[in-house]
Amino acid sequence: MREKLRSKILFCVAFLLLSLAACRVSPVDSDILVTADPEFSVDLFEQRAPADGTPTFGLWVESMQVYDCYGYGIDATVTQSGGRIEVNLLGVGLNDPCAGAPATARQFLPIGNLQDGVYAFSLSLRDAIVNEGILTVGNGRYILSMPNPQGIDFQNLVLERLPAGIVWGYAATPNEQAEPIADNFIFDLKTLTSESGLTPGFYSYFTVAGTGDVFFHKSIAPSGSAEPFVRKLTADPNSLKSLLQTYRNAAQQPLQIRCWTTAGEL
Repeated sequence: MREKLRSKILFCVAFLLLSLAACRVSPVDSDILVTADPEFSVDLFEQRAPADGTPTFGLWVESMQVYDCYGYGIDATVTQSGGRIEVNLLGVGLNDPCAGAPATARQFLPIGNLQDGVYAFSLSLRDAIVNEGILTVGNGRYILSMPNPQGIDFQNLVLERLPAGIVWGYAATPNEQAEPIADNFIFDLKTLTSESGLTPGFYSYFTVAGTGDVFFHKSIAPSGSAEPFVRKLTADPNSLKSLLQTYRNAAQQPLQIRCWTTAGEL
């Protein structure tokens, strides 16, 4: 009888120990990396004031999602205190009347004119995801170092500053009739300008490839075919204004020309 009782007790104890072992929670692996799909694409950007070309450093932000019309912008807060910059992307909102074809939400977020130096840089998504990095300003460029950003797809982490006197833009060529007129414009433009002399890199409004080809940033890229130009102005700015007016106001075949300079848009 005692032997049977002892066997029952040992069996219960063994069963209890096995049950506790089965219920034990394994410790969390601290090396697990939580990832999030990008919600926004981001570029370092130096926006020029249309009136006088004054540059303002900031971020060009676009949503990955396409909305039902053009006019959506990015809700965000930007703070700069001493050597720290904090940007918090809060979401998307309708900034302008809803019009046109479906488009991404887009916004330039100004940070300001930064002195050369090193800045702690924080880019957050609604305080749920916080990306920390370092922004270095100096030698005519901005460089952002941010390892493993979450929720963000950085397009350009190195931004070159534009030297004074650069002229860039394009002449639209929507049809064959416009192509020779655009070629003539580029030929006449070259009499007022020289090669830009820019080294390969990203200059906010355009990228200069190692081959010398120019690719416009999505903020200004033409929707159709066009003749691009990036040059250095060597003549009086009024001569450039006169040339633009001549081709824009031509009676038979006026050209749609967009032209920016480091002194403002013409």
